[in-house]
Amino acid sequence: MSTKRDYSKLQKDDLLKVIEKLESRKKYGLIWDEEKTKEQFEKESENALPVLKEIKGKEIKTDPNKPTNILIEGDNYHALSVLNYTHQGKIDVIYIDPPYNTGAKDWKYNNDFVDINDGYRHSKWLSFMEKRLRLAKNLLKSTGIIVVTIDDYEIATLTLLMDEIFGSAHHLGTVVIKHNPSGRSTVKGFSVNHEYALFFSTSNNANIGRLPHSQEQAGRYKEKDENGYFEWENFRKNGTDSNRVDRPKQFYPLVINIKTNMLRVPVIKWNDEEKSYRILGQLSNYETIIFPVNKGIEKVWKYGLERTTTMIDELLVKPVIEGFEIYRKKYLNDIGSLPRTWWDKPEYSARDNGTRTLTNILGSVKIFDFPKAPRAVEDCIRVANVPKDGIVLDFFAGSGTTGQAVLNLNNQNGGNRQFILCTNNENNIATEVCYPRVAKVIEGYVTPKKEKISGLGGNLKYFKTAFVKKSISQDDIKIRITHECTEMLCLREGIFEEVKKKKGYRIFGQDNHIMAIYYALERNGLTELKKDLDKMKGEKIFYCFTLDPLGLDKKDFEDWINIRLEPIPQKILDIYGQIYEY
Repeated sequence: MSTKRDYSKLQKDDLLKVIEKLESRKKYGLIWDEEKTKEQFEKESENALPVLKEIKGKEIKTDPNKPTNILIEGDNYHALSVLNYTHQGKIDVIYIDPPYNTGAKDWKYNNDFVDINDGYRHSKWLSFMEKRLRLAKNLLKSTGIIVVTIDDYEIATLTLLMDEIFGSAHHLGTVVIKHNPSGRSTVKGFSVNHEYALFFSTSNNANIGRLPHSQEQAGRYKEKDENGYFEWENFRKNGTDSNRVDRPKQFYPLVINIKTNMLRVPVIKWNDEEKSYRILGQLSNYETIIFPVNKGIEKVWKYGLERTTTMIDELLVKPVIEGFEIYRKKYLNDIGSLPRTWWDKPEYSARDNGTRTLTNILGSVKIFDFPKAPRAVEDCIRVANVPKDGIVLDFFAGSGTTGQAVLNLNNQNGGNRQFILCTNNENNIATEVCYPRVAKVIEGYVTPKKEKISGLGGNLKYFKTAFVKKSISQDDIKIRITHECTEMLCLREGIFEEVKKKKGYRIFGQDNHIMAIYYALERNGLTELKKDLDKMKGEKIFYCFTLDPLGLDKKDFEDWINIRLEPIPQKILDIYGQIYEY
């Protein structure tokens, strides 16, 4: 609750600032008290900028042909800041399971647990989420989709917040997931079985994916021909938007010969004034007209006249009490079914599937409350339509379920999807839960019941956020951040294997890609570096240090052929300048 402010004691200039702030406030949408919500990460970054440092002993390499997955330990705001340089516009899917703000001390703000008695509980949570979602939005491709799971405590505010950040027109849908079959009792008398998954895109270019057919769905396709399994589907549309008034040109006559049971499209002409077709020519003695009418209601056919004409021989006519029904073959497709908004498979249970899965991997010690079921995360990622070579980001990685879900999907359909997980190390969640879990899923493990589980394969790099101290001198901070940004550049290019290290420069190579980094202000080492690069084959990128904010002097690189040049560190500082004040 806000404390009433005494404006009578303010000076004129201060009063004008207050008025300007009030005038600038939006008139519709979420408004919360942000003055009470400064976070610990903001204090940490008042005198420093984030970079990444690799923890070498935690690297995992099992297959050079598979992508390198990433785990970043640190505050996710700092991790997202780094990713705004390395992965802006590169992420296909973001899946996050943020704190639900239940009031049961399930998350910390400024190193203190937020409980139900905190009058600023919702304001703190909204401020916490808003800062991170805005950074996350920058990372998504134009076809990208973000999925956020939440429960009733913040579903209303989160929906409004995401409407504001991503646009209400880009709200693709909200799924209700039955994740707790036994129910969670509440003081108000309900037993809560569900949570939500909100799907948003950044543009109109995104498309929802499909889910695998359930046994019930596949079981309907009982007949088979040379093209596969099929069912007979009514050729008449029966939905709420399928009346004649909605689509008058799909209300046209078909003719059946009741003696031969042959169906044909008659010669007809459209009358624009009457919004109807008129039959040209005569019918034979055995022919009768069929319209898409259901219990006296004028509906429409599945397809327009032109397409129906091409498939008329494939349609089946059956006599019924009211006349005739027309059916078409609907084949069981390989791409799956449209996702519904109610998910209730047993595999979605956090307790029965999520906890059991984590226990099988790490042992029976109680290490994490309410881990997500991998199948629930897998299906969210499927619906978010991540391509087989796409990138999935989870910046509330927790126990690492998203990493396992991505590896499972790759194993199921031969994909090469990459995951990026970000988590802090509160209660050693990164070092004792998330990392060991991902490592075991990649390399294989033995369950508490001595069942041997084969590894799914893959590679992993482990990074921690670190900081470059700010200084009064802009040149000084440019020099220091250049010497500390190597891992960021490797992550940006996806090139991690060092092939040469000399005083003043380093060269990395991977999958026919070469990256060189030049750290020195003096240019006398460029000749030797160029000789090294000229001997190497592959696509080449060269990051070169310069103090000039406008970039590199092209005169220094006139004979550098087929090498993409990138100045550092100005682009990093430009992005950080939009995020932090320095």
